[in-house]
Amino acid sequence: MASSLIAALTVTAPGRDCGPAPVTDREHRGLLHVLAAVADPRDPRGVRYPLTALLAVAVCAVMAGASSFAAITDWLHDLDERARQRLGFTDGVPAGTTVWRLLTRLDDRQLSTVLAS
Repeated sequence: MASSLIAALTVTAPGRDCGPAPVTDREHRGLLHVLAAVADPRDPRGVRYPLTALLAVAVCAVMAGASSFAAITDWLHDLDERARQRLGFTDGVPAGTTVWRLLTRLDDRQLSTVLAS
């Protein structure tokens, strides 16, 4: 496992100087749909926040320049209420330690593979 999930997320981020690649019909899926393929390492009895939503927040925050778990959490807390609810955060948002604990337990190779696909 890599020492930082942030590194795993930035490896698949497009370069700033290259334009977007054309998207084929097979590739036209939403981020949430793609992230649903990532295995959830949590015990189902303790799940309070949707994994797909937390991963989408992490991906978007890193693409927006976040370089730490605290910055990812700040990005999540800065979302407006409508955006939070659309992602599935109906009972508030997790604390920074919860985000850190979950993201550090993920398989970074699987996440990179899912994002690259």
